[in-house]
Amino acid sequence: METLFPFLHWTNLLIIPGLLLGYTVHELGHALTAYFLGDFSQVERGKITLNPLVHVSWAGMVAFLVFGLDWAGFIAFLFFSLGWPKPLRVNPQNFKRGYLDVCLVALSGPAASLTFGLAGLMLTLVIAATLVYTSGVSTDQVYPFLFRVDNTLPSTLDAQALSIAFTGYIGVTSLWLTAISLIPLPGLDGFAALVSLITFLRERKRKAQPRQPAPAQHPLMLLNQYHRRNNAADIHFKAGAEYHEAQQYEDAIARYQQAIRNDSNFGPAYINLGLAHLAQGNRQRAIQSFRGAVQRADDKKSQETAWQQLHELSEISPTNPETAKESMVEMGAAPWTDTQPRPNWVHLGLGSAALFVCALLLYGYLVTQLLGLLKA
Repeated sequence: METLFPFLHWTNLLIIPGLLLGYTVHELGHALTAYFLGDFSQVERGKITLNPLVHVSWAGMVAFLVFGLDWAGFIAFLFFSLGWPKPLRVNPQNFKRGYLDVCLVALSGPAASLTFGLAGLMLTLVIAATLVYTSGVSTDQVYPFLFRVDNTLPSTLDAQALSIAFTGYIGVTSLWLTAISLIPLPGLDGFAALVSLITFLRERKRKAQPRQPAPAQHPLMLLNQYHRRNNAADIHFKAGAEYHEAQQYEDAIARYQQAIRNDSNFGPAYINLGLAHLAQGNRQRAIQSFRGAVQRADDKKSQETAWQQLHELSEISPTNPETAKESMVEMGAAPWTDTQPRPNWVHLGLGSAALFVCALLLYGYLVTQLLGLLKA
């Protein structure tokens, strides 16, 4: 079996930590860049998270595990039709600079992978220098403990295997992900960056020549654009918010209802509809609207805000009609405009800090174990 398939070896499993970290860093690079450039759908899709299962390309992971790092570049091409690529899911209309920002988002993933890979290799070199200086052995003796060497492969999951998995493989895997993602073929970041840049330049040229006819639909459909919702619903929602601020509640209610008809999952429209009903002193219709947000909204922020409104409304006692009406009018006087979803920065920060502490403990343990092996 090993003669027919020499690339099959249990040590291929040592790539798993590098893949999980590499994919997470790569996809977080895309998601955070898109978020800060204006595409808030990344939060709704749960992409701004440290959970590696959200980011991993399973077809790509299988290729790496079966064929190892030496064959991954070749096998990548075979997996294009089987789902290796994870196309960008962004909408150019969410960005101020349109397709130029799409290009930046496409390149941010490879840039994050490249930075992480170089940092991993730098850490590996620091550990190697520490081992050589402390134990007094040669670099050739240290090398098999940090990188895979075929004639000295570990036979069990010992300190050498763990060291390879969390040092050399961390950096090399991220560099492989960088190289593969930059291939200019459909579905990969290199293709998305190239096409979006060409589209941006064409649009700028067309603006300089406004009499030119509009071109046919561009090939950026391959980016798998993610539309938060249709334009009609958003237009009605914004118009309703303007009427709401002007205290023209009947017109605001009509606009919010029209937005919901165009998009039955438009959470902010349900909430503002409830607030407008409150401003008119209509408690029951407000409750129905907030419950609609809880049941149908497709974003967590709207659902959480709806529950909060229901809670505040429950604290208003209906036994005193005049006081209750004044409180409801005060609650619904202004529309809810803080509708953009936001990442849970606290969880992200705590998770990053926990990973950092675990990394310090792990590398301290590995260096200690390797020093014992080298001096023995």
